[in-house]
Amino acid sequence: MEFNRNISMLGTSASIELMQRAEQLRMLGKDVLSLAGGEPDFNTPNRICRAADKAICDGFTHYAVGRGLPLLREKIAEKLWKENDIKCSAENIIVTPGGKFGVYMAVCTLINEGDEVIILNPAWVSYGPIVKACGGIPVFVKLSYDDDYIIDVMKIREKITNKTKAIIINYPNNPTGKVLSANEARQLADVIRDTDIFVISDEIYERIVFDGNKSVSLASYREVSKNVITINGFSKCAAMTGWRLGYVVADDIVTNMMYKLYTHTITGTSTFIQHAALEVFNCNEEIEEMRKIYEKRRNYFVTELNQIKGLHCRKAEGAFYAWVNFDTKKRSEEIADQLLQQTGVVGVPGQAYGENKNCCMRFSFACMDNVLREAVDRMKKFVL
Repeated sequence: MEFNRNISMLGTSASIELMQRAEQLRMLGKDVLSLAGGEPDFNTPNRICRAADKAICDGFTHYAVGRGLPLLREKIAEKLWKENDIKCSAENIIVTPGGKFGVYMAVCTLINEGDEVIILNPAWVSYGPIVKACGGIPVFVKLSYDDDYIIDVMKIREKITNKTKAIIINYPNNPTGKVLSANEARQLADVIRDTDIFVISDEIYERIVFDGNKSVSLASYREVSKNVITINGFSKCAAMTGWRLGYVVADDIVTNMMYKLYTHTITGTSTFIQHAALEVFNCNEEIEEMRKIYEKRRNYFVTELNQIKGLHCRKAEGAFYAWVNFDTKKRSEEIADQLLQQTGVVGVPGQAYGENKNCCMRFSFACMDNVLREAVDRMKKFVL
């Protein structure tokens, strides 16, 4: 039987596969510590859960028509203006079932078969497959570990052709933990201005930043804002991964095009979940408390890992991952398998993110303190 070629060539998500493998090993009785996941260990704040209960009991269980609950989109627009310096209205926003669908919707709207999308490596595992699923060609720009993954705009300019439709960026970055600097943002804005291509800016970790860092939104640069599609949501900052709620922000022309796809695919995002999400804007204290705990865990985890011979880990500026470089010539997939077999600790190999030069692995520190301590103890016994 012949299937769609764009889908047939795809693999499944490496991080999801590893999480499933860890669960299977647990069921077989193996003592596994999984640091492969990409979600907070915290439960959703109680006030949001109570708001969801109330919305269900109040009958908000029918179709949500349109681009999303008007009041929610107004709240998002207000937040974007105050916190991100993005000037937009509720009409520029589409509420989506998670940020990932927002990325898919943006790519699918922008490209035709054979068009190119530039992706900065290391990159989240799903960007390339989404581009391929939409008939596009992912073009990877390799950022350098030795240069601390600072964006090299000359490399980007060299990759731009008449087929290039967009660049996908993700800051704070999964997996490296890098935050977009004002200088990097300015240089990217210059590229957009000179070429008129789009940038899809995935900012899902924007509230999880450390050491006084601030996440810069590319759409805050007014001269190029019409070419920037911002992806954000509630999953990471408010510990709502299972709720599947995100949003896309773009220029009127772009959102009108995306909305056509939206109506023919998902119809609308869950009504009672949207009502519950209004409470997120009253949860700044809870969100900040979670951020502080992530920062404390990061400090402990990175300090301990750097005391292990053969391991090198820089402090993440944002998100909740430790990007660990193993001093070996082996491939990261091999090291990940050895680590699992020897210690039961699960991490995601850097090859899944396009880091093929250095043997890096991603470990989440969005875990209970005792889990991190146990992971450190086990990794100290690991033999490269």
